[in-house]
Amino acid sequence: MQMVDFLEKALRQKEQALIQYVRYMREAQDSQNEEMAALFADLAKAEEKHITVIRDQVAQLSGDKEMLNQYEYINQYNSQHQEEITEH
Repeated sequence: MQMVDFLEKALRQKEQALIQYVRYMREAQDSQNEEMAALFADLAKAEEKHITVIRDQVAQLSGDKEMLNQYEYINQYNSQHQEEITEH
């Protein structure tokens, strides 16, 4: 279970990084800096991919299928709102 604990810690760190990137992206959009906003949007998308991989590994190793459903819902929500943000 040490591996699961390590992966869960990495998952939390990735989630925090994602939140920061989205925050920076919005700040860049507010200041009309579209180049920086696009950069942070790309970084946020990369973090989402990392989160998905780590989440899947945690669920597989721990046998927690409910965790997959929770993160799938969160990812769908984030993806929908990310598209709305990057369109503006």
